[in-house]
Amino acid sequence: MAVETSGQYQALARKYRPQTFDDVVGQEHVVNALKNSIDSQRIHHAYLLTGTRGIGKTTIARIIAKCLECEEGISSNPHEHSELCSICSAISEGNFPDVIEIDAASQTKVDDTRALLENTQYPPLQGRFKVYIIDEVHMLSTSSFNALLKTLEEPPSYVKFILATTDPQKIPTTVLSRCLQFQLKSLTIDQIASRIEYIANKESIPCEPEAALIIARAAKGSMRDALSLCDQAVALGNGAIKRDTVLSMLGTAGDGFISQVLELLKINSQVKLSDVLSSIRAICPNYKSLLDELVQTFHDLALYQMIGGKDALNVFTTPLSILETYSKDLSAQGIQLYYQICLQGLEEYKVAADGASAFEMTVLRMLAFTPEKKKIG
Repeated sequence: MAVETSGQYQALARKYRPQTFDDVVGQEHVVNALKNSIDSQRIHHAYLLTGTRGIGKTTIARIIAKCLECEEGISSNPHEHSELCSICSAISEGNFPDVIEIDAASQTKVDDTRALLENTQYPPLQGRFKVYIIDEVHMLSTSSFNALLKTLEEPPSYVKFILATTDPQKIPTTVLSRCLQFQLKSLTIDQIASRIEYIANKESIPCEPEAALIIARAAKGSMRDALSLCDQAVALGNGAIKRDTVLSMLGTAGDGFISQVLELLKINSQVKLSDVLSSIRAICPNYKSLLDELVQTFHDLALYQMIGGKDALNVFTTPLSILETYSKDLSAQGIQLYYQICLQGLEEYKVAADGASAFEMTVLRMLAFTPEKKKIG
């Protein structure tokens, strides 16, 4: 289990946070560019890392800092053949004085920014550079950006900025134009599921492959969210990551119930409707999650029908078995109609008396408006 030597539990997302570029999952385009830049000594004075939450922005920022400050010299792979130096260890622990991490969300005032920038006039205490890592930089005020801009235009040679944000559109173009920008990608379901199984194996945690896939889908591209869900699943599953535990934890009904709804639409059967709705009610799911899953399923089915699956499997979150079966059984016209009905169901969910009624009315509406089957092409 993820326990430190002191006996204090350490979250999986923290324990397995990448410490080198080679550990980073799913960001090869960014990693390769940064490694080439560092190894060729073409080090920019300001980097901007963008992308959704939990995909490695702050982690990569810390790795860059290690590469620049390592006692063994500037390298994209420090300590490849040696033990971790004291500087790299201190950076990992957040204790190195020349690597300053700032959470812009809690320090938005211009006075905070000015106080920070005043310190750039002083050379580093121990390292080669003073590295400023500013997380959620889009939260800075307009005045703070104006104060930062002057330093970005003419920074001291020993100052490096690494900015991270989930919303680059809120950053002034004058700041963007002075940074080397890297867009990090959301991770695929396969990448997240493989990482979950790898970590579970390292931690000697029994993990069902289907449970890892369900967590990977629920994480929506975020590795940090996925590992947080794993911690929760282990706690609920008495030390194991089990499919049924994960489904209960997430409040979803699982692929089986989605298949049952699709089967109802396929045969347009009111006879089995009661059984399906009763079995879903019995598990008391999160009905909004169910509607979200149906929307995603119909999106994937429409895409699968049009482009096929063999060359584009990574774009789908719905299991391939469902796509293969129901892309043949449901017409393109029907899938488009069901997609719109489910979107409407999500809107009605906000004002419905309860989640169950919103979900059930959505299913009833799909059955009521089932179009005639029409072959594609």
